[in-house]
Amino acid sequence: MSKLNIDQKTIEELFADKKTDFLIPDYQRPYAWGETECQTLWDDIFAFAIPEDDADKFEKDAEYFLGPIVTFKNGQGKQEIIDGQQRITTLMLLLRSFYERSGSMKDKNTESMRAKIEQCIWKTNEFGEPNRDALKIDSEVATDDDKAEFLEILRSGGAPDSFKSRYARNYRFFQKRIDGFLANYPSFFPYLPVRILRNCILLPIEAEDQDAALRIFSTLNDRGKSLSDADIFKAEFYKYFSRIGSKENFMRRWGELERVSSLEFNSSSSLDELFTLYMYFLRAKQGITSTTTEALRKFYEKGAYKVLKAEATLCDLETLMRPLQNYFQDVLFKLLLFSNFAL
Repeated sequence: MSKLNIDQKTIEELFADKKTDFLIPDYQRPYAWGETECQTLWDDIFAFAIPEDDADKFEKDAEYFLGPIVTFKNGQGKQEIIDGQQRITTLMLLLRSFYERSGSMKDKNTESMRAKIEQCIWKTNEFGEPNRDALKIDSEVATDDDKAEFLEILRSGGAPDSFKSRYARNYRFFQKRIDGFLANYPSFFPYLPVRILRNCILLPIEAEDQDAALRIFSTLNDRGKSLSDADIFKAEFYKYFSRIGSKENFMRRWGELERVSSLEFNSSSSLDELFTLYMYFLRAKQGITSTTTEALRKFYEKGAYKVLKAEATLCDLETLMRPLQNYFQDVLFKLLLFSNFAL
């Protein structure tokens, strides 16, 4: 039985731990939070930390639970994030916003707050001085442009209008909220970020290895439905192709499947549609004639996801996608041709 390390921690305890550096692996989904999620996070944390718009009404032992994160320590000694990347990434952007907006403040409380944030964002030496080129988090999942913007925001605190990523938009969103907070509650300013650091709680679940982490990830998804079936299938494919030394090749091919399927299927989970078609293909190939079909994930998880641990399966999915792509391209061509004649 695999071992789990589960220990409730404040954001400060988790992020500032000198032994903990985070990595969002390339098989994860891209950063997806937008203004709606950021607004909800801001509203919830503000109501918790400044109850009834009065910092003095806060109970110092109060806690606000932000949810679990699932990680495992990879071969480079980094905590590879399996579940929780959206929260962790957004919290990093929020903390960096507070740090940037407080740069000119010299009061003792604000300087203490900034020192705490420094240890959460950057690696520090034995005297607590930050190395601004050594971040506590890295991401391999985003496009090169997105990753560059994310890292630059954390390093420099700048997000010019030329930055178009979700990272930049959310960072600017938090800056505006902090500006409004400063204008309305100037004397309360350092209390909000300190209470986020000390009183907002995460539940880190550190698994023994990647397989165990992915099992927990799947279980949490079953309950919370935060991820699609295709996300689970991607993780299983990723494990297989990593073992045979073809990780980069797989990520390129999977990215193309995502791109094409999003064009061909009018669905929020377009790859699930592709896997559903492939399930029908496999059922026919196996001679299954029953009209009752099982749930998508239940079908693929048989034999510990055996069907997903094969190069041939990815080839089949690519082959299945080609005629669909050609069909929709042909329909689009005819529609455009008809519209031209109609004019």
